[in-house]
This record gives sequence, structure tokens and C-alpha cells, in this order.
Amino acid sequence: MTIRADVTVRLAAAGDVARIVDLESRYYVDNLDASARAKGFISVLHTPQWFAAAIDSAGVHVAVTTDDGIAGFIAVTDPPDRDTADLPPIVRAILDLAETLEVNGKPIAAQRWGLRGPVCIDEAFRGCGIYGAFNVATGKFYRDRYDLGVVFVAADNPRSLHTTTAKLGAQQLAGFEVASARYHLLAFDFGDSDAT
Repeated sequence: MTIRADVTVRLAAAGDVARIVDLESRYYVDNLDASARAKGFISVLHTPQWFAAAIDSAGVHVAVTTDDGIAGFIAVTDPPDRDTADLPPIVRAILDLAETLEVNGKPIAAQRWGLRGPVCIDEAFRGCGIYGAFNVATGKFYRDRYDLGVVFVAADNPRSLHTTTAKLGAQQLAGFEVASARYHLLAFDFGDSDAT
């Protein structure tokens, strides 16, 4: 499926932060009722400062409409330093797992890896090719920067898990628990650096 004609994917700019934060907040798990959560949700709420820093490091792409609305966003960032203040417990657990879980015969932490997520597409724009366009754009942009990507999905978010495995091709590595909630840790390849 190709992306709809009135939407383009580009690197995010500083001026996008407020609209990205607003979109993420609308789909944050604690802001949704059960029926809305069944359509997918965001597990970790990020601050405007986090998004600004991610954008400064060329770590966020946005799907933008012709009227400059944000239809969706995707972040791919370097793993944070373990000593980062206010590190979300989920991210801390991923850093711990990266020390022991192996991909391609060596621990994740011993490789150049990027943390993929959050990914959020406004419900009005789902099913029109944005997710696939994000995968293509980030594959081209990050394949020379990272050996592999790592992503987590809440166990009670089956729609996102299906999309991550079926459309991204991510492989499940392990399950883990944080604050009585279960998550899946997955890894994927950004693609061959010689691919077009």
C-alpha cells in the first residue's frame, strides 16, 4: 500500500514538538478507555524536552498533511544512558535485557542499536500507508547508524504487537514485567545498507 497523496513523511523539526506531544497524549494508555485501548496505545508518555532532544539528534520522523497537521510520528533514538534522571522503568528494564539478550550471536548492548518508539498514528489516518512509509523512511535513514532496532510492546496491546511483527518483521526476544504489566521485547533489522 502506498501512502495517501495528502500525507508526506519527513524528519521532525522543533516546531513540531507541541503537536507531537498532543498526539502522543491522546493515545497514552491512561488517557483511553478499554474500547479505545483495544485499537492500540502508547505505554510511556514523553516530555516535550525528550521530544526536542530526540528531534535535535534526528531521531523523529513525522507524517504531515498538506495543511501541516501531524498525522503520526515515529522515534528512533540511541539507547539512553543508564544514569539518566527519571528514566522510565520500562526503558531501564530494556537496558538490563540488552546486556544479556543476544541477536546475531552477541548481546544487544555490544552492538549499535536504536530504540524504536514511540510510534503513533492518529486513528483518522490508520490504514492509509503511514506505518509502511515510516518503516521505509526509518530503514533508509537509520540502517547505517544502527546494526539493529529494539522495540517493546505491551502484552495487552495485541494490535500493536501484530503490526510490529507482521509489518515491521520484528522478532520476539523475551517477555518482561514492570509494575505488574507485561511487555514483549522485539528486535528487527533496519535493512541492507546497499538496498534502494
